Amino acid sequence: MTLTTSWRTLLAVSSLTLAGLSAQAATINYFGQVDSGPLTGSSFSGSLSYSDPVAADGSVALDAFTLDFNGQTYTLASGDVPALAWFDGVNFLGVDYVDLDSFNTAVQLTAGFFDLSEAVFSYQEGTSTQGLGGFTAANVVPEPTSAALLLAGLGLLGASRRRDTRQVSGRQK
Repeated sequence: MTLTTSWRTLLAVSSLTLAGLSAQAATINYFGQVDSGPLTGSSFSGSLSYSDPVAADGSVALDAFTLDFNGQTYTLASGDVPALAWFDGVNFLGVDYVDLDSFNTAVQLTAGFFDLSEAVFSYQEGTSTQGLGGFTAANVVPEPTSAALLLAGLGLLGASRRRDTRQVSGRQK
C-alpha cells in the first residue's frame, strides 16, 4: 500500500468516524428533583426530541416534549410559548418550557447559561404554594444513523490497519 493510498483510506475512515461522533442526537431523556416548597422530594422526568440540526451554540425548536410531574403529563401542545432546547456546543443546557394553565400545578423549566446544573424547574400549586428543583440527569439517546456511521468508520479503520499489518509483515519476510 502506498503512502497516498494510506492517507486516502485514513481520510475516508476519519470522515465517517467524525460524522458519527458529531451527529446530534434527536432525543434527550431528563430527570430532576424538587428541593423546595410543599412538594420537596418529588421528582420530575420527561423527554424531548427535535429534528432540526443544532447549531454549535444556541437553541433548537422541539418536535416533541413531555414532562411528568405531580401526577400530570405536560406536553408540547399544552405549553404557553414554543419550547426550546439549549446547547453549548455538544452540551445540553436545558429546556425553556412554560405551562401556567393546563393543570392546577403550573410548571416552568428554564435552561442554564453554562451548564445543565444551572437549569431550574419551578412549580406553583393553586395561587400560593411554590417550589423549585433542579436536573439530576439528562441522557442523550443517539440516533441509529449516528451509531451506524460510527461503527462503519471504526470497521473501516480496523480493516485498513489489518491490511497494513499484513502488507508490512509480507514485505519483511
